[in-house]
Amino acid sequence: MRDADRYPDGPVGNSPRGMARWLVAVFRFAIEQLVPMALAGALNLASRSGAFTLLPLTVVIEREYGNFALLLGCAAALVGSTAFSRVPFDIPTFVATALAGMILAAPFILGRTGLTLGLSPRQFDTLGPFAYLGFFLVIGLLVGGCWSVVIRSIREVAGR
Repeated sequence: MRDADRYPDGPVGNSPRGMARWLVAVFRFAIEQLVPMALAGALNLASRSGAFTLLPLTVVIEREYGNFALLLGCAAALVGSTAFSRVPFDIPTFVATALAGMILAAPFILGRTGLTLGLSPRQFDTLGPFAYLGFFLVIGLLVGGCWSVVIRSIREVAGR
């Protein structure tokens, strides 16, 4: 059977039904994957602009590594929302992710009090950028995972 016989209106993508499916797929992608990326990016930018403080940072770390942290956070939100749409983002996963964030925030919190975890000042200063980037990566995963829970709940309420 030829395609012209199966689809008298033309290829599936050109039919109104095929076009509607395509638009629904694009809209669904935007809601499920792009919204968490935007939320993670907004959280990073709001923190960098001084609207609120997530970590007690030096200006040098934010200025030199802020754009990379923004990129990592948005990418982690995309990966998290995609991965957790297939695997549930449950309480143990949330606690493990939050614990990773707290461990990565520890150098900044302890550094304010003068504790250096037994590291020399130079080693402690080297640890800072890695902890900063890892912290925003974890924030992106948390945003993506929590967003997947929201989407899953909406689907359950909608009866899908």
